[in-house]
Amino acid sequence: MSYCSGIFSPTECTKRSLFLIFTVSFTIYLISYFCHSSHLAAQPKSNDLHMESEKSLLRKLSTNFKQISGKQNGELPPENEKSGNKATPTPENEKSGNKAMPIPTRPFAFIINEEEKCKGRTPFLVLLISTTAAEVERRNAIRRSWGSEGAVPGADVIRLFMLGSDTEGDKGDVLLRESEQHHDIIQQDFLDTYNNLTLKTLMGMSWVASYCSGTRFAMKTDSDVFVNTMHLIEKLLRPLPPPTQNYFTGHLMAGNSPIRNKASKWYISEEEFPGNRYHPFCSGTGYVFSGDLAAKIVEASLMIKFIHLEDVYVGFCLHAKGVEIVPPPYSLFNIHKVPFSPCAYNELITSHHIEPHEHILYWETLQEKKHMCQERKVHPGES
Repeated sequence: MSYCSGIFSPTECTKRSLFLIFTVSFTIYLISYFCHSSHLAAQPKSNDLHMESEKSLLRKLSTNFKQISGKQNGELPPENEKSGNKATPTPENEKSGNKAMPIPTRPFAFIINEEEKCKGRTPFLVLLISTTAAEVERRNAIRRSWGSEGAVPGADVIRLFMLGSDTEGDKGDVLLRESEQHHDIIQQDFLDTYNNLTLKTLMGMSWVASYCSGTRFAMKTDSDVFVNTMHLIEKLLRPLPPPTQNYFTGHLMAGNSPIRNKASKWYISEEEFPGNRYHPFCSGTGYVFSGDLAAKIVEASLMIKFIHLEDVYVGFCLHAKGVEIVPPPYSLFNIHKVPFSPCAYNELITSHHIEPHEHILYWETLQEKKHMCQERKVHPGES
């Protein structure tokens, strides 16, 4: 005989049976939940700390990797929107009205890449040359002169030109054909502007870290800079090899303060950088570093607020990693244009503001006449 027969109607009996089943099931669920919670509470707190540290890292990665899109209002270019690089302004920027620091949802993607460039090789030097799509003549001149991968006999050199995305679509096809011919171009989908030079340099660093981490050294320079790669390798890097870790040198800039004059090319707002002094850095016209630093700079960039002054920003990353810049022994790296003579250029590494035809003329003349120059025993700046 049923427990409710003769007491309740069939309908009421069914309801009460269902309620009893629900009550028993819910009670079992609560018992299981509290047992599980007690088990978690008994675990070592290191697990909780580990989970919290992971959450903290994720928060940092998602909020501190702030990148300028290239437009004054902070909007990402159409290329980035199509590929998913949407931007979300931070609350601080919304309050201040400053929209120049959008946060991308993911790192920028390669449009052109050379993943196999370093495969099976351990290069001595990787040249990372900042350029734009329109500078075809400059790239060709560099390929024919100091940027030739065979410029220094016995040294394995890799040349890469770094570009962002151009607003003129027709240049993309031309660039692809150039890439297929020379295999020395890398390009990502951020807008190629002056304010995005930091992104361009980080792209080069990321490439080295991802595809050529075994390189002994790398050099970042610009397409309007003449680089005496022969002197760089034979005089700076080879005779008394510098450390192959945490080595960074170039034209040292120390004690510099931010420029608040809006008319200046190097103007930076207090919103972008509120401090009153930069960490030491090397001029972006040309600096040399050991291959291991590429990954370290990229890693530091994930935690350091983005600024558009590329060389200053790299200095911030070096400081964060505790890397001290090594000053060159004398005036090897010049941020101005040095008047050409074979003997003068035989003893320098960089000279700025060089036209395409000058790259070729200076390099060829240097190769022909450098043997006529007797190297000075005492260089400027030495006692």
